[in-house]
Amino acid sequence: MAEHFILVALRHDRVRDIVDTVFVTLDENTLVAEAARALYKQERRTIVVTHLNASTGQRIPVGIVTERDIIFRVVAQNRGPFKIELKDIMSAPIITIDAAKSVEEAKTILNKHQINRLPVVHDSSIIGIVTTERILSNVSIEKHGETES
Repeated sequence: MAEHFILVALRHDRVRDIVDTVFVTLDENTLVAEAARALYKQERRTIVVTHLNASTGQRIPVGIVTERDIIFRVVAQNRGPFKIELKDIMSAPIITIDAAKSVEEAKTILNKHQINRLPVVHDSSIIGIVTTERILSNVSIEKHGETES
């Protein structure tokens, strides 16, 4: 007997309904060691890297760094985390999605760019991050019977 499952529906249709609003934001000149400490303390996996616009005084998101980036781009290459800054290892330009967009659109962007984390924007500000994991947990899957194999 083989079990069959079907995708029934998304529990939420809009990105704003599944966004994780707790995230770490650090300046591009932050040392990787300090960034890793911030991720550890806040139990997060992603840093939104910002640049201070001197003329406006606003922080502008310019990139993203994940715990995987720290491992692969610093630790595994024996680069000193007390010497390397976030701007040296961040993925840029930053790819974002508007909070009002559909979860399906977020999934498409994640797949197209082969990324797992997507900062969510509302009124030109990042309000959180949507991940592949959050999208998958938003899917309702039901058992659709058994067949003989």
